[in-house]
Formats: sequence, structure tokens, C-alpha cells
Amino acid sequence: MRLPAGLLEQAWHLAKREPKRPKQASLRRAISTAYYALFHLLISEAVLNWRRAEDRVELARMFEHAHMRSTCASQRDELNKGFKTKKKAGRPNQEEAVKRNLHRVVSTFVQMHEQRELADYDYSGNWTRTDVLPEVEGVAAAFKAWKAVRNEDIAQAFLFALLYRKRR
Repeated sequence: MRLPAGLLEQAWHLAKREPKRPKQASLRRAISTAYYALFHLLISEAVLNWRRAEDRVELARMFEHAHMRSTCASQRDELNKGFKTKKKAGRPNQEEAVKRNLHRVVSTFVQMHEQRELADYDYSGNWTRTDVLPEVEGVAAAFKAWKAVRNEDIAQAFLFALLYRKRR
């Protein structure tokens, strides 16, 4: 099983682990693991574009959480602007559907990055299964959305942007 799918499966397992009184450790790890499932999904998709398979492991190590979050937030905001200016009646066309799916992926990444930070570092509150299950479901939905758009030009450009940094 590929790592991202395995991590998502593990997040589900942790979120449902103790049926009556879930432990904070299980719930917090479920959030963190769901985030890492999406993180590794995007990285694995990006490095598959690299022709030399022997270099892919090193290439994967070049991705940074903060830069990926920033790139996802920028992509989300750009897509939101486009959605506001294109309010048409009727069924969405293929291009609109692709953008909506990519929006789900980038929005979920930003949200899960924030949730992972809380789960891993903020001990001021407690998590409940009711908090965690929708977050894991959101990552599962982002996986499906990515599968629908992974070969589209906009999605491939997004993958490049996850690694690319403008030089000063």
C-alpha cells in the first residue's frame, strides 16, 4: 500500500480506536496522521513527474510544510477570486469542476496544517471524536478530489508551485 493511503487508513483507525472513551493521544494522532496523508499524497504526486526514479527520494525531502501551506493558501485565494467573478446560472462546466476539486484539495491542506499544529502543540483544549471524524473525512474527500484532477494542467502547475521558490 502506498504511504498516503496507508496514513489515511491509519487516521481512520486512530479516530475510531477506543469506542467509548477515546484517548487524547489517539484523537490528536488521527488529526496529525490525516494531515501527513495529504502532505505525502501531494509530494508523491509531484515527484512522480521527475523522470529519474532514483532521484525521487531526495527530491521528496525538499518539500517544506510552511511553503506548501503558503502555496496552498495562495492557490485557494486565487481560486476564490475566480469563483466570485464567475457566478453563472446552470451547470458548472468541466473547467469549473476541475477548479472546485483543486480548491477542495488546497483548502483542506491549509485547514489540516492548522489542525495538525493544534493537535501536536496546543494542549489547552481537548479533542472529541466529533471534532476529529469530520477532519479525517475532509482529507478523504481531498484524496478523491485530487484523483479527479491530478492530470489537469492546473493541478500539475500547482504541484510545481509546491516546490518552486522565487528568487530575490
